[in-house]
Amino acid sequence: MATSSEDRDRPDTDEAPPGEADAQDTRSEEDGEGRADAAAPARASRPAKQAGAARRPAGKKPGARPRAAAQPQGGSLGKSMILFLIIIGGLAAAFAYFGREPAAGTAGPKWKPGDKSQVEVTLVSTDIKDLACWSAEEISGRHCAFESPTQGWSKGDADDKKLLRPYTTTDRVQFLAAGLWSEPALTSGKLPSARFALKCTYTVEGRMKRPGIRWSSEGAWLDRTDDWYTGLLSDCKLITP
Repeated sequence: MATSSEDRDRPDTDEAPPGEADAQDTRSEEDGEGRADAAAPARASRPAKQAGAARRPAGKKPGARPRAAAQPQGGSLGKSMILFLIIIGGLAAAFAYFGREPAAGTAGPKWKPGDKSQVEVTLVSTDIKDLACWSAEEISGRHCAFESPTQGWSKGDADDKKLLRPYTTTDRVQFLAAGLWSEPALTSGKLPSARFALKCTYTVEGRMKRPGIRWSSEGAWLDRTDDWYTGLLSDCKLITP
């Protein structure tokens, strides 16, 4: 086919003019760089998230605060045990005092026969039948109500001024004495219903070796390993509270 001069002079429509081609190339490069720049933060953030996930222990949620370590209970348990022992010790001391159990090893007065001492004896009205001792020994004509734990005194009468009984003073001194229940302070009127005290003169006559003591007519005998003073109580006066 013949080609006209006009066709030869017309540029090819499939090729862009040089200026437009340069512009297109420039826009393509800018679009590529923009996409690359936009993708860069996303790629950079992935390792950080992955690193955070690697540092976080399994099963832990993001932002969860660690639980405080459980506090040991040893301190509170120790305090409870100390309080328990204090309460038990206080109750034991109270029972020993009100039951008037003899306090073994307690240092007492240094009396000798013939001494006269002012004592304050603590009593209840039922002590006249509850208080008793046993021993085969007789000192200055005075003796216990029993010769042995199972046998009463068989060598004489039961005169109150000859019958020894155990007593306790308000300051915890213990001894054997006769004559208390024949004193006018106890025979001239009704005795107090609660615990009371008498101030008496105690005349010391000797010491009895290891007597058996009973603080209640229904209680057990307490065999003492020490010696007890014996004597006579007189000139007793009731101490008003």
